[in-house]
Amino acid sequence: MFDPTVYDNLKVVLEGSVYDLDLSGDIEISDRSDIIDLAKMARAYSVGFKKTQSPIEGLLILATDADSWAGEVLEDGYGPYPCELMIQFFIQIKEVDHDCSGIRFRLNQIWRDLKPKIEQQLSFIYGQDQTITNQITLTLPEPVDELFIMDIPIVLNKMIETLNSLARFSDSK
Repeated sequence: MFDPTVYDNLKVVLEGSVYDLDLSGDIEISDRSDIIDLAKMARAYSVGFKKTQSPIEGLLILATDADSWAGEVLEDGYGPYPCELMIQFFIQIKEVDHDCSGIRFRLNQIWRDLKPKIEQQLSFIYGQDQTITNQITLTLPEPVDELFIMDIPIVLNKMIETLNSLARFSDSK
């Protein structure tokens, strides 16, 4: 009989938890992706969501690579076989120095107990308006496994708190 992998178990719980929040009206799902990369034998699941009537989007990404997947399926005995979890936010800003430093400060307050690496990548379309897209990526310091299932509601609540907090920095107010 098929024994689900760490990735499969985490994906099912993440997906169910996000859809529960969507059904309750706390968020609305804006995107979903479930990719198997046959060239690299990697898997990635992502789900994007936002608060109703908000242009700011959050994205939760769960990924595993060939080594972890194959080791677990073949039961090679070299486990554990954790997955990577990344969290992203996309927001339009105008005042780079002010907004980016304010965003970093607020994210450090919200996420301090999980200690993620926080990166902000800025981009704009040349020749168009002065709106700058800030792609904020939070990477957890350690890979996650089934023990992380208990922390999924905490992470989702922090994502919702972050979406609410980022609204004050948004150029789309």
